[in-house]
Amino acid sequence: MATISLCMIVKDEEKFLEQCLLSVQGLVDEIVIVDTGSTDKTKEIALRFTSKVYDFVWDDDFAAARNESLKYATGEWILILDADEVIDEEGRRGIKEAVVNKEVIAYAFPQLHYTNNYVHHTHFVATPHSQFKGFFVVEVVRLFRNRPIIRFEYCVHETVSDTLKRNNLKIESLSVPIHHYQESKGIGDIERKQEFYFRLSLNNIRKYPNYAKSYSDVGIYYSQKGEYEKALEYCQKAVELEPAKLEYRLNLSYRLRDLEKYDEAIVVLRRAVSLREDEAVFRALGYIYYQQKKFNEALESYSKALDLGSPLTERVKSYINIIKLEISNNNNPKKS
Repeated sequence: MATISLCMIVKDEEKFLEQCLLSVQGLVDEIVIVDTGSTDKTKEIALRFTSKVYDFVWDDDFAAARNESLKYATGEWILILDADEVIDEEGRRGIKEAVVNKEVIAYAFPQLHYTNNYVHHTHFVATPHSQFKGFFVVEVVRLFRNRPIIRFEYCVHETVSDTLKRNNLKIESLSVPIHHYQESKGIGDIERKQEFYFRLSLNNIRKYPNYAKSYSDVGIYYSQKGEYEKALEYCQKAVELEPAKLEYRLNLSYRLRDLEKYDEAIVVLRRAVSLREDEAVFRALGYIYYQQKKFNEALESYSKALDLGSPLTERVKSYINIIKLEISNNNNPKKS
């Protein structure tokens, strides 16, 4: 049976670490925890599960801290989790089956970000939950073979994806959800984290000027602050660096939409469609056409999103009903 090392970096996670570690009992053979400066009981909790707890001086570089944890791993596979994440029982079974495959080098997981604050996120899915209104999904590489050539890069939003790609090592998708509960820490923590990540994203741009994600992230940050022209500039750079990435084209269209540059946004989205038909792109087109009062085009776009299996079926159907009502009112104006 293949062996798995769980590698984590933590700081002040006493409220969450135990539930994370309990969620992988019976799955991992080894736990490696690198602490970057906790002042609470995080290390005390960690030591109840493993003796492999190490200190690391924080230097504004998540990749460096992640790679420090990899140094101590002895398993054949490495699993990466954060303290506010858990793997469920079905997920544990899926991972056990996945590591048996001798042909695969790395797996990407759907990371489910549970939220009450981002219900308008492009990929938000409403779901019954005792604490949250739903979640949105991001794909992350979190399971890979323990090889020296596979290492993390970037100060923030660190990933092993680029080292895998440079070495022609394929990433397979694994339908095992990682449940992420960051919002359980409170909105204040989220806001502090956004500011912190913004600063590190600027570091990324200085250190890795061709890393498109940092430009997209900075653009989103500026848009949230209402600095739409700055946001547009950074999102344009992200698309310039990685034109085939659908996420960056969508973000660019949103920034153009913020500035009411609807025709330019449509050009961006139509180009995205030519690369790959995606329901989120058609939803974005539907919204813009509606703003332009091009109701037939809006209906066509939203209907296409449904045909492509949008996870936001009820939301899209409500938009379609609103548009149909607008068309009906325009065709049958009330007499004064």
